[in-house]
Amino acid sequence: MSRPHYPAQAGVVVPPVRGVLYLHGFNSASCSPKAQLMKRAAAEFGLPCVAPDIPPQPAAGQAVVEEAYQALCAQLDLDPADPACDDAIVVIGSSMGGFLSTWLAAREAARLDGPQGREQSVWRQGPRTVLINPAVRPVRLVTAWLGSTHANPYTGESFTVTEAFGPALAALEAIPVTPQRTLVLLATADETLDVNDAASLYQDCRLILTPGGDHGFARLAEYLPAIMAHAGHRLAPSLAASFHVAPC
Repeated sequence: MSRPHYPAQAGVVVPPVRGVLYLHGFNSASCSPKAQLMKRAAAEFGLPCVAPDIPPQPAAGQAVVEEAYQALCAQLDLDPADPACDDAIVVIGSSMGGFLSTWLAAREAARLDGPQGREQSVWRQGPRTVLINPAVRPVRLVTAWLGSTHANPYTGESFTVTEAFGPALAALEAIPVTPQRTLVLLATADETLDVNDAASLYQDCRLILTPGGDHGFARLAEYLPAIMAHAGHRLAPSLAASFHVAPC
């Protein structure tokens, strides 16, 4: 098996983040294997890792993500309006969580108010992001699933995809506003999403293409060093390979 190639940013010093926000995918949970791996990696550096359980309903999910971001800022003793938040937090999202991460970063980058209000306008970049097989225009998926009922494999809770999902997701569509601060991991054999959609939308970002693979990105542990490097922390590959997570 060949070693993964990590793109470098020559001459760029990446300040280490102080906290991690992990956003799981559609119909997943905060105890999923990827969420547990990210918590384990963050713990290695003493970083708080907030991983909320995101409801499948887009409007409710948006509210939970906003609340989680604000909670992490508060935990770091930062005001979300403070530009220091941009380099203090990395947002890591898988699948639908990647879609929400792109929206959150764009929203934070578009802030016009500074810590003292709108009279103190400041230039923002939004938090750094890491996207794992991110969903692109997921309204297309929920349109195909309209009326279907799904059970969460982790929580056992069931929900039905309604017509309200489409407009709510369309309202959250965003583009990567700071590509140099966005790392994207794509599995070329993703069985759920068309990898070409993400490769096109995020073509100016830092892309890592994994030959084969799957939508769940089962080889995530191998890429934790790249993810943490994007967050400004050095994680030894041998240590990342030793991480093991138990089913929730």
